[in-house]
Amino acid sequence: MRTVPLIPFLLCCCACAIPQPGMYGASPYAKKPVSSFFGQQQEAAPYVDETVDVVSYPPGARIQVNDAFAGYAPVRYSVRRLWRGQPGMMTLDTVKIEALPVAAGQCVQGGFYGQGNQKVPSPVSFTMTSCAPAQQSPEGYRNSSK
Repeated sequence: MRTVPLIPFLLCCCACAIPQPGMYGASPYAKKPVSSFFGQQQEAAPYVDETVDVVSYPPGARIQVNDAFAGYAPVRYSVRRLWRGQPGMMTLDTVKIEALPVAAGQCVQGGFYGQGNQKVPSPVSFTMTSCAPAQQSPEGYRNSSK
């Protein structure tokens, strides 16, 4: 009869030793526990999520973020920026934002944002009627009239 109380005690101890959901970090590659009995451990995420607001004058321009359709301006879009490079020399991906015309007399507008690990400015605004002559910009992005 003395073994009966011992069985629930052993089951309770075994249940505590099994990893539970939520013990591992947000990264699918994380193998270390986020928290433990002795202290808090944190892992750096391999990405940064940012929310970008894009507006156009006049409103209604077709907005693309990193070559994916985001909606018609004004629009709010969530973008995931990945860390690239070797440890100590890591940089974040830049974000390509384009505003495509939807009416006559408008021009394609766009650019690269978040260079040098900076946050993407918000809101990003485009004036669709300011058509500059087609020329190569320093970032390597070409503005063209349509």
